[in-house]
Amino acid sequence: MSTDLFPGFTTHHIPTPCAATIFTRVSPATDKPKPPLLLIHGFPQTHIEWHKLAPLLIDNFTLILVDLRGYGASSLAHKSTNGSGYTKRMMAQDCIAVMDAVGYERKKFHVVGHDRGARVAYRLAYDFPERVDKLVVVDIVPTASMFRSFNEASMALKAYHWLFLAQPAPVPEQMIMGVDGGRAFLERSLASWSGSKTLDAFAAEKGVLDRYREAYCNEERIHATCEDYRAGAYFDRVNDEDELESGRKLELPILAVWGLHGTPAGGDKSPIDLWSQYASDVRGTGIDCGHFIPEEEPEKLAKEILPFLL
Repeated sequence: MSTDLFPGFTTHHIPTPCAATIFTRVSPATDKPKPPLLLIHGFPQTHIEWHKLAPLLIDNFTLILVDLRGYGASSLAHKSTNGSGYTKRMMAQDCIAVMDAVGYERKKFHVVGHDRGARVAYRLAYDFPERVDKLVVVDIVPTASMFRSFNEASMALKAYHWLFLAQPAPVPEQMIMGVDGGRAFLERSLASWSGSKTLDAFAAEKGVLDRYREAYCNEERIHATCEDYRAGAYFDRVNDEDELESGRKLELPILAVWGLHGTPAGGDKSPIDLWSQYASDVRGTGIDCGHFIPEEEPEKLAKEILPFLL
């Protein structure tokens, strides 16, 4: 029997106006209301990535965990061309529908996003500024900044999957599926982007690795995640460029946390410098680990998040 990683959490399948059904977990209700905190996972994971961090936050917040459209137990987009069904703008609208459905309609909430989830999170703050109170972005810089950084060979090699996954279908899908249904690509990604270059952070003894394999290793889900990256290249990047050109900055407080051995730390500009092009109130720090901070160093991440949000 698999370990219950989120004891007491309720589960929901929430339909959204953008033709998706989003799998959601909500932490147990308490006598004293706590501020809502939305947690949004990244690639190639699901909401399971928060299983180490959630116990460190649950005393202070009502936690809402989602699987992004195309990931985990959430539905696939009905139709998508070059990522049109997986834009961060659509995913942000999914998140608003979730928060409305679980009791926070027209109310503000905090957001913590990691990787692709952090890209959804800052689009959420751009498109729904009246709803997001404070924002934590974990191990990313804005999408347009990432594409600009590919002028450097070292960055392009380090983040090769951005360009590979965004290639026209079905080439990356077929290559990833290979002879093992995607397992080799999944496990290489998890290991190579971690600080230890192993799978040690992913709690195999609790069934976490098996859950990631189950969620990712099939043709439909691999296609969905490729569409997510195509959306980055064809839509999300353009939306970022539009924000820069207009001079419109995010005005809410933002905390950026990155792994010292992750991709954002390797650019010629610091993550804070890049985020400051998009936001007026940014602070942040690096943590001595790789990309998967919520699973590699959950205590250190919680130590940064809690004083910022409280």
